[in-house]
Amino acid sequence: MDDLGGIKLIQASELNSGIVRDAVAYWQSKRSGDAPPLSDTFDPLEVPRLLPHLVLKDVRRDPWDFRYRVVGTTVREHSRHNWTGKWMSEVGGQGEGSTVFRVMRWVSEGRRPAIFRPPYVGPHKEFKYCEAAVMPWCDRQGLVDRVLVAVDFLMA
Repeated sequence: MDDLGGIKLIQASELNSGIVRDAVAYWQSKRSGDAPPLSDTFDPLEVPRLLPHLVLKDVRRDPWDFRYRVVGTTVREHSRHNWTGKWMSEVGGQGEGSTVFRVMRWVSEGRRPAIFRPPYVGPHKEFKYCEAAVMPWCDRQGLVDRVLVAVDFLMA
């Protein structure tokens, strides 16, 4: 799974969103070397202004799936539904064949972040695009057990 099939990854330095850039910086600050940070080092109290833009997902293997643990208020406002507690396989258009599922699995298997500009498909047509960072967090055995997603909704 070395390829994200048409998704153009960008560098954090290319982000227009200060929110997503700050989330990536926070993730980087928690890392030890090249490994993803440990899940138990994530502290929401350290990033209060980012919380509305964050989604935290649990990772399950065999079969792969991702559960929405926390969905920030800004993400909920600009999405069609509140998916807190749902597995992606339970949400229409987010199952195994979807782009968003493919990104979550790529990040989880590769233990590396994906920073990109996904299309906005929510109810508010005034947004022209989104920027997102999908970042892996590991348990003490080194397996990715959580994925943190930072999303910002931007005007052209």
